[in-house]
Amino acid sequence: MKLKGLVEANGYLSYQRSVPTDLRDHPTFKGRKLYKKKLGAKLQTEEEIHKAWLEHHRAFESLISNLRKVNLPLIKARELAIEARNLLKAHGFNEGDRSPNPFLTNEDNRNIENLTDYKLDQSGLLDEAREFYNKRDSGEIDIDENIPTHVQVADEAWKLLNLPRSESKDQTILLSDCWDIYAEKKELDIQDRQLRKTFHRWNFFFDFVGDCVLTNEEIHDRLDRYVTYREQCRKDAVKAGKKATPSSSTIHKEINMACAIINQVARSHRLLIKIIKPDIQGTEPKERETLSPQEVIAIVELAQNTRSGYYKSWKELAILIMAQTSCIASELQRMEKNSTFLDADIPAIKVMGKVKTKNRPRTIPLVYKVDRIRELINTIAPESKYILGAVADKTESNISKQLKNILEKVNPKATAYSFRHAFKNNAQTNDIDNQDIAYLGGWSGYSFRVNDIMMNYGKKGLESPETALKLQRTMKRINKHLLQSESTKSNVIRLPA
Repeated sequence: MKLKGLVEANGYLSYQRSVPTDLRDHPTFKGRKLYKKKLGAKLQTEEEIHKAWLEHHRAFESLISNLRKVNLPLIKARELAIEARNLLKAHGFNEGDRSPNPFLTNEDNRNIENLTDYKLDQSGLLDEAREFYNKRDSGEIDIDENIPTHVQVADEAWKLLNLPRSESKDQTILLSDCWDIYAEKKELDIQDRQLRKTFHRWNFFFDFVGDCVLTNEEIHDRLDRYVTYREQCRKDAVKAGKKATPSSSTIHKEINMACAIINQVARSHRLLIKIIKPDIQGTEPKERETLSPQEVIAIVELAQNTRSGYYKSWKELAILIMAQTSCIASELQRMEKNSTFLDADIPAIKVMGKVKTKNRPRTIPLVYKVDRIRELINTIAPESKYILGAVADKTESNISKQLKNILEKVNPKATAYSFRHAFKNNAQTNDIDNQDIAYLGGWSGYSFRVNDIMMNYGKKGLESPETALKLQRTMKRINKHLLQSESTKSNVIRLPA
């Protein structure tokens, strides 16, 4: 089967294309001469091979086409200026050293200019450039010959030396600069596993759209093309009989991430960029599985079975808390021991710090198996500040997958997030006040038609023992199925055989 770029080696198929010479220095390829993507080892039929090849072929052709639309002269000019500044610094010069100072006399400015020229001659900064132009003037070098890069850098350094200091500020920011500027501004630690996910998502976006100067027109053009590309990926997947991915919510997340980074850079450098996000075709919303009270009880029992091969103390702790609260895996992952108040008159946990929305910070009374929760927190990792110990270093998705291994034994469709839906369902089934549901779950008051002012009153009211006691009674009503199962077990009398 002959297809352009299709290569087979040791039984493995890949798509390989030579990178065009004019684009090899582009940040996307980083000097590489070959573009290579694996097609996979499970391809059997010619139809499967053709579909896989076509997907990568379209991606490569689109990438090359997009990169060639970039304003490369501007990018190269900007990179040349960076090299020239470095050359000046290496020889002890700064931009504008030869430019007149308006606050000095003409004679003083001439003296400074002469002194700078003397230092230039002594440094040898311009020697190679002078030699090149002298040879060209004398005919030793063809007048049409391209100017070498190092001579171009020296030429640019000379321009910068003569550029008035007031004009030397360079506000040309590239898309390739954005991540470093964003990470520095936010003081991000790239070693953080959760952050690396965002970093890889940004690289995926950047690798497709290519580099450009940050302007309104350029950014909107790239956002539009990225959305078109991702939606086409979904259409191709459907045509191939596969799952409709990426979903609209995934594309929204990717665009929101890119816009957040670009907006931060625009604010930092006062760039006149106002992003209007592109429209994204909606897909059918994914139905979230809700656990029934009986399923929650069964999952808790499984999580506490210390004899099972899948038992882990951190899993038991996580499920004991999630089963009775609205907490999600990421909130428990970041929860510190100083956010638990299990010896108080009304035992509670506090969700705080980095949360999904402004409504998520909340204090939740615990009413089920508090003694066991206290015991687990004290024994899992006494030296750690996190309630889950070393598990806090894992990604949220990893924690959710490990919990799902237990949940799917009761409900194959359930995920760790299903506990949160079960909490809301149990609260509504037991006629809990909407304001209490919104607060305990960290949902917006708007979603329950509760006035924001009333929500704020509710939060402030938690400072009073009366309100805390009321929320404890509310939690007991929401979790009556768990409390009843506990009392039933304690009332069982085992007869001798």
